[in-house]
Amino acid sequence: IAESAMAKPGSALYGITNGADPLYIEVPRFSTLFIDQRTPASNADNTVTVTLAVNYHLASRSTLTISGLTGSQTASTASLGITSTSHILGTTGSWTQNLGQLILSSHAGGLAAGLSCTVSFTVKNAASDQLSPSVSISAAIEDGNSHAVGSIPPTAMPKSGAALHGVAQGADPLRVQVPVFTIKSIQQSTPVSGAINTFTMTLMSNYDLALGSTVTISGLTGSATADSAGLPITSTSGLFDATGLWDQSVGQMVLRAASGG
Repeated sequence: IAESAMAKPGSALYGITNGADPLYIEVPRFSTLFIDQRTPASNADNTVTVTLAVNYHLASRSTLTISGLTGSQTASTASLGITSTSHILGTTGSWTQNLGQLILSSHAGGLAAGLSCTVSFTVKNAASDQLSPSVSISAAIEDGNSHAVGSIPPTAMPKSGAALHGVAQGADPLRVQVPVFTIKSIQQSTPVSGAINTFTMTLMSNYDLALGSTVTISGLTGSATADSAGLPITSTSGLFDATGLWDQSVGQMVLRAASGG
């Protein structure tokens, strides 16, 4: 038989164009990758969101492993609740606290090559300040019949480095800052008995107090001013509502941040 060219199928395999052709090679990789968080506040329940896409089809039982999310207060569990695009990655993942590791498994038809998938899960932030740790993600690719096809080694996950709620790099995963008042002073206009007395407070915090946030001043007991749901106040640039909630018995004033905070 004389030498002759062999026909190739030219068909896609595992989402790779011409992937069925002999010795056609494409390195598995993440084509989209990003991670951020909802809040950097200490002790807060914090939603971490990962957006990813892979150049290979991650068939059923393929796994994704996110590592390095250290410092949370969420205990290890085999079933940490998650949400994912079209439930492609199911509804739970395996969480290991000390490693900050979450293992996800593809379900049903799996994650198609090139399809962007968003995964969200909630952990409890640390009680003290911390910088965002280095986070990576890897993949073990299967064919849907429990046969390994390939893998993606641990890959660093990009972060935005953006401020969030006034905290530098607050959008980066597990960046934590304890909210505090950096300036907090109070004084009065007169000590004369029976006089109308104006209190002046100066406040500054290390965290944005957005619309609806409240500041509570307590312990101003001994005044003759009756309870009021609308005690008039003035604030710099109208940052707080024009009235506050006053409770005479405990000497408590509740202020509510206005638009802009």
